[in-house]
Amino acid sequence: MKRYLQASGKTLVMALPLAVGWTIYTAQPTPGNLLLGYLFGVIAVRASGLSGDSLRLRSAPKQLYNLLVYVVFLASEVLFSGLKVARIVLMPSLPIQPGISKINTQDASEDELISAISAHGITITPGELVVDFEETSEDGLLMIVHSLNIETSAQNLDDDQRIRLKRVKGILGHD
Repeated sequence: MKRYLQASGKTLVMALPLAVGWTIYTAQPTPGNLLLGYLFGVIAVRASGLSGDSLRLRSAPKQLYNLLVYVVFLASEVLFSGLKVARIVLMPSLPIQPGISKINTQDASEDELISAISAHGITITPGELVVDFEETSEDGLLMIVHSLNIETSAQNLDDDQRIRLKRVKGILGHD
């Protein structure tokens, strides 16, 4: 019974960001629409089979802080990368060097949720796309990333992943 209540509680918590996302996506910030988004969120979490095992509600304020910092970090990455890609598109004379690189997830636990969120953070950034994962015995889990400009991306991907990993772990309560 206790385990069921914990799973239900985690489902309800995991549905909150989905409800907020729904409300933003529909551009109707009404209580009824938020409630509808929350209902859809609960259904989506249940249907996906996520149990919330990776989610730990140890320190909700700290987790919320990490979420906000991560969202700001991700938004700035999307904005600046979008401007760079737009500049390349609008000025075809600028050279591009598309290519593939491998980046370590830097997560010793190799948690699939953390890897998926990290991959999402890279893929949502214009000019970069995680195309696959590769597991090696010496380096652990690697993300295979296609970049529009391999030279500039290769310099930033490792540092950005370090920041991304710290915030994602903070959001999930893995401090």
